[in-house]
Amino acid sequence: MKPFQVIGVWRALLAAAAVSFFVGCQTRGSAQKREIRTTLEACRVALNSRSFDQMEPLLSDAIRVDGMTDELSRAGLRGGMFWPTAQIDDMQILKISGGAGEFEARVVYYMPRGFLLLRVGFDSQWRIRTMDADPVWKSRGSVVKAPFRSPFVADSGLMFVRGLVNGRTGYLLLDTGSSNLLLNSKYFSPEKGGGMPGIMSTVLGLQSQSQRAFVRELKWGNLVARDIRGQLHGFSQMEAPGITPLLGALGFEQFRNSVLAFDWPNRTVEVSPPGKTAGHPAPRSKVPFFYYLHAPMIDVRIGEKSWPMLLDTGSQVNLLPRLDGLGAHFRKLGAGTKISDGGRVGAGSSPVGIVDVVTVGGIRYRDMLFAIFEVPYLGGNGILGSQALQSGRVEIDYPGKMISIW
Repeated sequence: MKPFQVIGVWRALLAAAAVSFFVGCQTRGSAQKREIRTTLEACRVALNSRSFDQMEPLLSDAIRVDGMTDELSRAGLRGGMFWPTAQIDDMQILKISGGAGEFEARVVYYMPRGFLLLRVGFDSQWRIRTMDADPVWKSRGSVVKAPFRSPFVADSGLMFVRGLVNGRTGYLLLDTGSSNLLLNSKYFSPEKGGGMPGIMSTVLGLQSQSQRAFVRELKWGNLVARDIRGQLHGFSQMEAPGITPLLGALGFEQFRNSVLAFDWPNRTVEVSPPGKTAGHPAPRSKVPFFYYLHAPMIDVRIGEKSWPMLLDTGSQVNLLPRLDGLGAHFRKLGAGTKISDGGRVGAGSSPVGIVDVVTVGGIRYRDMLFAIFEVPYLGGNGILGSQALQSGRVEIDYPGKMISIW
């Protein structure tokens, strides 16, 4: 059986390049400033040593790096997140704000030919509870100038649209499980002097030292983004004659200001600014969602159990981390399958089969295909893939955090 592609659940963390200004540190109690400086100096030593063992005592009991879960944050730091490309020679605290166990500092770590700008939050014991790269560039979200409808090509259960990146026309995967733009490393070169390496979380685990490319202009219908960065990724397992050249995948940063309506039977997707969707009959169900790693998360019911699942249009197959007493609802097929993230194929074989009834927002879906596979750092949650969109019209209102099903 061909490996199933699961492209979603990414998070790339990128550090800063350079700034041309300095601001003074706000006035705070000298004792508080000393504690913050002591922790940040110890952090500098740990980064220079490229050692998580030295970093770990500086961390609070629960940490969030760029909004990620504690488990993924620690794995990212352990895997090399924020490790400098050269020795950090000095540091400067630019600003201290907050109070009562919620202090935050903006700090710059200087290297010979660049520096790293971070926002660091502290708990009441002056341990690091949050850490975020503070890029000099600001993330520029995509702008949808007016509602538009785009045809898509359905290939292996996934949706691909025609778009343009840096003047090159090709296909882009619609991937609600991706946090940002992904670019095919076959067609795009890494940005030179792009600052610190990043960490990418995939269904097969962490990928360190991930690279990015600069995008002058991205266009898909009336959706336009300029001067952004995309994460380079291998799509070798996905490119096929009907979707060549496969330029990459669109993700949360491209969708977050829009409403997307997928009409699988007619092979079209409608994209609209909030409040400007075309009139349609009332949906059969409306399902609120929350964000988990920048992807929509909803409750899915199988038998008597409710599972939180990411709605990930970049996944060919639905994923359950384990059966947990649901064996009566699961009919195994064959010897299993391998899971792929587009460029890499997992080593082991995962059981695959049919789940008799899956309920989403009160709507019952019969005979859905599931693989039993636990995605690293997904907290034991599952994935509801593109199969969930194939029976009719499904709308994702990103600003309104609502999924409508017709």
